[in-house]
Amino acid sequence: EIYTYTGSILIAVNPFQRIPHLYDHHMMDQYRGTQLGELSPHVFAVAEAAFRAMSKEKASQSILVSGESGAGKTETAKQIMQYLAHMGGRCADADGGETGGDGDVEFDHARPVEQQVLESNPLLEAFGNAKTVRN
Repeated sequence: EIYTYTGSILIAVNPFQRIPHLYDHHMMDQYRGTQLGELSPHVFAVAEAAFRAMSKEKASQSILVSGESGAGKTETAKQIMQYLAHMGGRCADADGGETGGDGDVEFDHARPVEQQVLESNPLLEAFGNAKTVRN
């Protein structure tokens, strides 16, 4: 296991290898609507807590990702963005999504939004790595 909690803080250890099933859409759906600590520690649990607070309280949320060089901060931020885009797309679709022949809401057209959010990461990283008067 690469995640654990200390209070409400998630601690992650970089496994230095891909673990695809740990970050797929099925795993995202498992954390949807859960409380922090209800399921095993995971970055999606933290993202869900922020998403839920943002949705219910209509207030901005922040997630701080911190660590040494090579600790996996960029990958963790991407996973958070992927989760938020996935859940945000589902909410938008549920509000006004198209239904398929069987009456179920189809979410496939939300994927481009998720992809666009993830593709914005290099630009966001550039701002984060830009030289300023303080660094």
